[in-house]
Amino acid sequence: MKKYNFDQIIERKNTDSLKYGALQEIFGTTDLNPLWVADMDFKTPDFIIDAIKERLEHPVLGYFDYRESYYDSIKWWTKNRHDFEIQKEWICFSPGIVPALGICVSVYTDKGDDVLVQPPVYHPFYYAIENQGRKSLLNPLIEKDGEFFMDFEDLETKLKKGVKLMLLCNPHNPVAKRWDKETLGKLAFLCKKYNCILVSDEIHADLTMPDFKHFPTAICTTNEDERANIITLMAPSKTFNMAGLATSEVIIPNPDLMKKFFHQIGDVLHIYTGNSLGAYALEAAYSPEGGVWVDELRDYLQENLNSMNDYLHSNFPKIKTYKHEATYLPWLDFSAYGLTHKELLRKLAFDCKLGLNDGTIFGKESENKMRINIALPKSELMKAIEQFKHL
Repeated sequence: MKKYNFDQIIERKNTDSLKYGALQEIFGTTDLNPLWVADMDFKTPDFIIDAIKERLEHPVLGYFDYRESYYDSIKWWTKNRHDFEIQKEWICFSPGIVPALGICVSVYTDKGDDVLVQPPVYHPFYYAIENQGRKSLLNPLIEKDGEFFMDFEDLETKLKKGVKLMLLCNPHNPVAKRWDKETLGKLAFLCKKYNCILVSDEIHADLTMPDFKHFPTAICTTNEDERANIITLMAPSKTFNMAGLATSEVIIPNPDLMKKFFHQIGDVLHIYTGNSLGAYALEAAYSPEGGVWVDELRDYLQENLNSMNDYLHSNFPKIKTYKHEATYLPWLDFSAYGLTHKELLRKLAFDCKLGLNDGTIFGKESENKMRINIALPKSELMKAIEQFKHL
């Protein structure tokens, strides 16, 4: 018997939700169903809310220090959920994955350097690179038979140029690819061979579909030098719908790389301390109870995905779907409608009244593609996708 109710509809308008608050700015209208921001319309679990309430019973919210249980919870979660054994000394707080990406670019590269990415990819990768005077070096993914693969021939050619840093999305957002161990092992080997630090963004690690297991990049090699060349970024934010608490963990086994990262986040930016409520929430999330919740969530997301795909294939066969292995953010292709990208954006927003993520923010080669958020009650999702009839 299921313990958690993901069918509950929760009103989020007028609750300082970015998903609603930025509609006019992003889409030019507020009269639409927002399926764009990568948070969920499900309740943050009660055991996390209760942990925050318990902390608030103490009347002082002053400077705090991370408890040993904070580190223990991260170590327990990575080991029990992902077979990734880590040490306390490898863990550094970050107020989010995107800030961690920016810090990695700033401390491991110099202005004018290339940073390698694999488009279409999570758009803040580009911001972290280009807003700091670096250049995005593109190693585009190869699309074949409804899924995506790495182009290793092109990758090695570009690594040979002396690239210092690569930003990897694992699992990949937006194409929802769960990279297998062989792919990640080959990537780790090549990055070390050409002295390119590999930063693996694994914020969606917990959100693979039930039939797929996530492999942290760092466990896909038995070579200690290759493993020491990998920085892993993880967080409970997407998994437990607590992004507003700005709490993430950076895992750096290499002491020299850790020293540079910590100097920037601690000594320069002074944001290492984070916030106590986020720390308590993380401890509650990374627990056996958290594991139960995540497993039920994954089952529900799989049901939503299956229902959406069945409906699209039966009613809107022109909308191409892809093999979906991870995240709650499927990738859709509307090319068969014969619209320009600008026309598609307008029809989705003003005729279908749906706010989806514009595919071109992930890479200019993604015209006529959109990212949709399916982490909402199934009844609401099905009502939303009916609106594709107005295309």
